[in-house]
Amino acid sequence: LDSICNCAVVELADYITACANIGSEQYKAELIANAIAQQLQAAKAAVKCYACREEGHVRKQCTKGQKTNKKPNKPCPHCKKGFHWSNQCHSKYDKDGNPLQNQGNSNRGMQAGTPQPNGAQFSQPPK
Repeated sequence: LDSICNCAVVELADYITACANIGSEQYKAELIANAIAQQLQAAKAAVKCYACREEGHVRKQCTKGQKTNKKPNKPCPHCKKGFHWSNQCHSKYDKDGNPLQNQGNSNRGMQAGTPQPNGAQFSQPPK
């Protein structure tokens, strides 16, 4: 109706066409969509980034001071096959096909003096 009210001369057919949509489900949906869009714009402007202290975005979307996950310029020191960090290496074989040692604590095994998980007790035989 705003577009029709601003005109000096309005034909009856234009007025009827504009008024026909008032109260319909589509008209209500358009009003709600416009109201939500205005609220989102106001809320987006009020959001302040905790990283750079600028308004309009959050820290997750901040482009300043972003760490880039660069790949190394040398082959992996563990497998010597690909250009990845050794802490991300999942290879079981090196570039020549030889098996690699397991990473982490898997090669340590049980330490001496720790109790055994099955509950076996070492006792001295009776005298």
